[in-house]
Amino acid sequence: MKDSSHEKLFLEFYDKYADAIFRHCYFRVFDRDKAKDLTQEAFMKLWKYIIKDQTIKYPQALIFKIANNLIIDYHRKKKEASLEKMQEDGFQPSINTEEQLLANIDAAQLIETINSLKDHHREVLLLRYVQGFKPKEISEILGQTQNVVSVRITRAKIKLRRLVELSEKKYETSK
Repeated sequence: MKDSSHEKLFLEFYDKYADAIFRHCYFRVFDRDKAKDLTQEAFMKLWKYIIKDQTIKYPQALIFKIANNLIIDYHRKKKEASLEKMQEDGFQPSINTEEQLLANIDAAQLIETINSLKDHHREVLLLRYVQGFKPKEISEILGQTQNVVSVRITRAKIKLRRLVELSEKKYETSK
């Protein structure tokens, strides 16, 4: 394949999948700049794959697989920062109205609840309900059978529902 056909193929994939990859990365790391970096790195790896003239049967599955592996690597390397360290670096919590504060607390609790799920459950929920993929597409991305993916989605929803209900009960008893 010539360089121009490589570029054409790459640009086609980039135009088609870049936004979805960014959103996927963002909902996995919750950091806009890091999500941009991961997206860029995923497409750099895709470029290297393309210039090797390797056949790409399922481009969407390939790019999501690359992004997932980068996200896993990022989480392995990530070190938790303390609030003190964040404040030393200039982080200052903003003052919100009561309504905004309650909405932020609800969203933060939901994110925390989702993050408390096992990786394979969290991953299928994000791919299914945030990214909007069908189980067949998720199975291609994850390299699992469609049946395994469907079962994981069902189990993840059940676990998430139980965790939310448990959280609500704790809140009610603490009033």
